[in-house]
Amino acid sequence: MERAVITGLLALAMGVLLFWVGWNHWRYRRQETINILEGVVLNFTGEEPLPPTKLDWFLKYLQALLGFVFGSFFTLLGAVIILNELEML
Repeated sequence: MERAVITGLLALAMGVLLFWVGWNHWRYRRQETINILEGVVLNFTGEEPLPPTKLDWFLKYLQALLGFVFGSFFTLLGAVIILNELEML
């Protein structure tokens, strides 16, 4: 019983985390952002970041969509595992 509940809690936590990531990507999808490593390299070299391409914009939308889909899936999976183990389903 313990192992199934722990698995359910991990799936639930992963689902909430992925949904939160999807939400943040969706919320800031129209802003030009750079990651930390790119920022450090650009700071060190003194260069300006390149303008985002159509692929960059597509990947922002894709990351948000995948965060919502997988977040919902893992949240539902975790809830089903926990409720099944507690014999509430």
